Amino acid sequence: MHVALLSIQNFRGIRSASVSFRPHTVLIGPSSCGKTTILEALALVLGRGRQIASLTEHDFYGSDPQPPDRIRIVATITGFEPQDPDDHPDWFRDGRGVPRWLDTKSGRVIPEPTDKDQPLACQIAFAARFDRECLEVETARYFCDDESTDVFAEEGRVNIPQTLIREIGFFLIPATRTWNRMLSFNSELFKRVLASTAAAPSEAVLSERDRLRNPDQPLEDDENIKPVVDEVNAEIKALLGSSNTLQLRLTTTDSDGILEAMVPHFVTDEEHRVPSKRQSSGLLSLQSLFLLLHFCRKRIQAGESSCMALEEPELHLSPATQRRILARLQSLTSQTIVSTHSPLVVGYSDPTSVLVIRNSGGQLQAKPMLDRPLEKSAPNAIRKLFQINRVELANAMLSEIILVPEGRTDYDWMTLLTRVVELHHNPKENCIFGIRIGVIPTSDAAIKLTCNALSKAHPHVCVLVDGDKAGMKYAKKLARSTSGAHTVLSWPDGWTIEDVIGWIIDADEAAVMRELKNDLPGAPDKCVGLVAALGTDPRKRHGLKGDLVSYEIIANAIATQSTCLQRASTVLNAVAQACANEETPHFERSPDGTPPRMVFNPCRQ
Repeated sequence: MHVALLSIQNFRGIRSASVSFRPHTVLIGPSSCGKTTILEALALVLGRGRQIASLTEHDFYGSDPQPPDRIRIVATITGFEPQDPDDHPDWFRDGRGVPRWLDTKSGRVIPEPTDKDQPLACQIAFAARFDRECLEVETARYFCDDESTDVFAEEGRVNIPQTLIREIGFFLIPATRTWNRMLSFNSELFKRVLASTAAAPSEAVLSERDRLRNPDQPLEDDENIKPVVDEVNAEIKALLGSSNTLQLRLTTTDSDGILEAMVPHFVTDEEHRVPSKRQSSGLLSLQSLFLLLHFCRKRIQAGESSCMALEEPELHLSPATQRRILARLQSLTSQTIVSTHSPLVVGYSDPTSVLVIRNSGGQLQAKPMLDRPLEKSAPNAIRKLFQINRVELANAMLSEIILVPEGRTDYDWMTLLTRVVELHHNPKENCIFGIRIGVIPTSDAAIKLTCNALSKAHPHVCVLVDGDKAGMKYAKKLARSTSGAHTVLSWPDGWTIEDVIGWIIDADEAAVMRELKNDLPGAPDKCVGLVAALGTDPRKRHGLKGDLVSYEIIANAIATQSTCLQRASTVLNAVAQACANEETPHFERSPDGTPPRMVFNPCRQ
């Protein structure tokens, strides 16, 4: 079984949301967009025991719930085999769930199937309300039948047995992990793994209990401690008239005390044992994930489902380990749902399984990075974007705004300028470009295709074209509402990205060209010659177009001159402001008679 749909209302920062899940789903988006809230909503409706946190007013949208306000979370469960409700009496019968079917094409839950490809489904709901008189949150988890009813006003709600919750096998691994306690009896996961293998070490615990009760060398007999203990015993006898002899033991010497005191140790060499809290975070993460893998394997071997939700699994792990862990989890679970800020984690995943999360005023949207698998007839530019450049694409998708430049050269220069400005510029002046804008490595001449494809998943896609004839043609096409472009920017008439680099260098031409004479073989004497070389095919004499080594040398030379660095910062911040529809003196509306766009003005300082 797995979760196919999740509906959320009035929970934390989400007023309303509907999220569709695949067997293995990755959630991406900017910070505070609602990724963690989605995972914790799953835990509320499907989790058990200690996975379900206590709620307060702050868990309600707006933090001030009135009597009618409700948190409502509905999970639609599919994966029942066979598809006949009569074959699942624990789930579907009087006093249990109502059979539903999922229309996978529309994403709707329907009362009767109209197609053989519509799977059987059961809806489980969680609701909460805040009692303003008692100042408490009342909760309910139940089989969902009629979404319009208030479960707290109705006596007929059908609560869900814990046995069915356990059958789903949902487990949440949060980002705030106490790894050093994961391999101990304070960990619910550890206890569940032991229970799944009937491996509770009762005899070993009782033996250790008896040994601790009667140690061979009691601490109170130590010559340094004995005088203090004897004095305490004498005072007890004098005041109470009885002999309650003090003894010092390492635990409470009952079974619970033994289990609670257990601390995992790892052997770093043949004899050196180190407690877990002294180990590296990476090792602890791996040890705990191995435990999780063992738990998943046991459930799968028993024919049971296993649904794992992981928040930021990349924490403390190297990229190669991230890839292997995710692959292993996917092979051993019915479903994985992962939230991440790592482009590498996203790059490992099928783009159709990556959901781009956006939250506007509490209205959360979750759209797939790619709504359907690429067909063989897909243009090479789109195949390259979603396959070869998937990590770069994921990095851009994590940003508030996506910028699609006209070609790969523009991407390379914008990336280099961002790096040198962030590394070398005045820390008091933030480079908002790198914070807000994600740049796409566009294949040359594929700007419209790229913009259209990305706008299906991301709500704010902007484009940046050259000021030449080709750029004007792109601008005209992209100005149409069907292109998916939120804003069309362009360089000044006749300019390309190479002219922008020339304008930046012109702030201190002599100093930069001196730097280049030392580091760039065959560098011209003047900036105008360098601009010409940057726009020339590398197969021709002195051609530097697409030469990334030369680009980096030039960018580093720009970084050595504060006036040039300031111009680079001006360009980047102006682009960021124009993309966000904010006022900036460096971009102006195009004049009448030209394609509608915002044009960079280098003359305003």
